[in-house]
Amino acid sequence: MAPAFAPVLAGALLLTMAGGGKVRRPASTVGALKSVGFRVPRGAVRALGVAEVALGISAVIPGGPVPAALLGFGYLGFTGFVILAIRKGGTLSSCGCFGRPDTSPTSTHAIVTTAIGVCALVAVGFGGIDARQLAWTATDATLLAFAALVTWLAWLVFAVLPHARLPRTQGH
Repeated sequence: MAPAFAPVLAGALLLTMAGGGKVRRPASTVGALKSVGFRVPRGAVRALGVAEVALGISAVIPGGPVPAALLGFGYLGFTGFVILAIRKGGTLSSCGCFGRPDTSPTSTHAIVTTAIGVCALVAVGFGGIDARQLAWTATDATLLAFAALVTWLAWLVFAVLPHARLPRTQGH
């Protein structure tokens, strides 16, 4: 498996984590959708969470072009929601994904979700990814380490960066 697939693996893992968050705590996503004008019941959000978990797993095992395409279009669709929330001044409430309340949407969030979506769509051209094809070589270990790093960095962008405050400096 090519190291370039690490962002797709990271996207699949993030989607699985986000879906699990929606299943456990749908209220945050209900609030995020409400903040931009969509009224969606908790049951529908939980169903979306289950679908996200299933898609995140299926994008890796068994993998292939169809789950990779669905992953890519899903991330691009979410990018559209982030942009809508930015324009309407809505709150993503971390979408119930990562446990951080009232996370405002950021352009960095939109850039990361766009990048993951594009990487997943590029993977379609290579037949998608399939974790069962890992030969557990040094290259595969590097791929998994890079995917873990990308996952952590994306989580920081989604859940921590919006709350970060730069220290104020004294002007001279």
